[in-house]
Amino acid sequence: MPFRLLQSIFSGPSPPGKFDKELMLRGIERVVDGTDPRLRAVSHYRRKLWEPVERAIDYVVNFVNALPPAIAADRQGYLADPRLRALFASPESLREVLSFSDGTRNYLKQAPTPLPAELYAGLGAARVEKTVLGIDLDGDILRRDVPQTVVNFCDHRLVFLTANEQDTRRELMRRAADYLIETALEHLTASRVQKTQLEQQQRKLFQQKASLLREAQVGFESLAESATAKPVDLPALEQQLQDLETELNQLRADSATLDKHLAKVAATLSEPEKYLRLESISLTLDHANTKVPADSPRVTNSMTFQEIVLGKDRRVAALFVRFPSDQLLPQPDFFEEANRLLQSVR
Repeated sequence: MPFRLLQSIFSGPSPPGKFDKELMLRGIERVVDGTDPRLRAVSHYRRKLWEPVERAIDYVVNFVNALPPAIAADRQGYLADPRLRALFASPESLREVLSFSDGTRNYLKQAPTPLPAELYAGLGAARVEKTVLGIDLDGDILRRDVPQTVVNFCDHRLVFLTANEQDTRRELMRRAADYLIETALEHLTASRVQKTQLEQQQRKLFQQKASLLREAQVGFESLAESATAKPVDLPALEQQLQDLETELNQLRADSATLDKHLAKVAATLSEPEKYLRLESISLTLDHANTKVPADSPRVTNSMTFQEIVLGKDRRVAALFVRFPSDQLLPQPDFFEEANRLLQSVR
């Protein structure tokens, strides 16, 4: 059974409640395909994975549903919502991110014509805080060289574009579930193994598989990391994965080894909060994104961001946004621009 990169556990018409058998079986098979397909040789592997997979799916659904509703990301929305004003220097810079993100370009390549009147997406950005020396007013006294904390948001990304909010949320659920599966695979890769040729070959295959999944950005990479400079050929990647699976299935593994692999995968999925969580970050900022006390007499904006925390140290401030599709700026014609540059140097 090949690991289809764009296949989703959450393929139904709406997010699941408490989960039916079909959803659970899809989830278990997705986990096995995404880690070690030889786990199917373990006696009662579905029964052993049922509870961990159910725990992971339940966590992912609640994780995504905890994110607030989509906010308007047009000019009026920018003026009304302090989070957008903190994230972007101007309505124009917001519009540029909406128009020219990799997620937008990828969506437009396969989007219906005409476009839906309104688009929904996930918006992510990295929060960076820096201490600087500034000026502050203490009563009637102007003080200089006062340590201040400036908050900047960078690496803006727009991802998971769809025609409605539920589809965007479902896509985020898929990415979160696949991120946990990737994590389980990485734990298999990192396991201490005896230095036999067979086990070294097995570990090498696991590492290659994890690398391919990261390259395909089936998890959160598109939201939390810089996009790859080269386009991703999903059919070619899926074929590489299938070739790896064939090679992996040809490796002999005793039942004790496979039992350990299954136990490690189950342990990872049983504790999803160790690898993926939301944290509320409350900020009170002035017009220059400088932190100020909540009771400051200065003109300030108070806001709360939900930050997705991946592992121990990767963070991304996340919002669901909606905006009119006619707000998108025309996509640049890179071929025409290259020709223009060539003509200019002749």
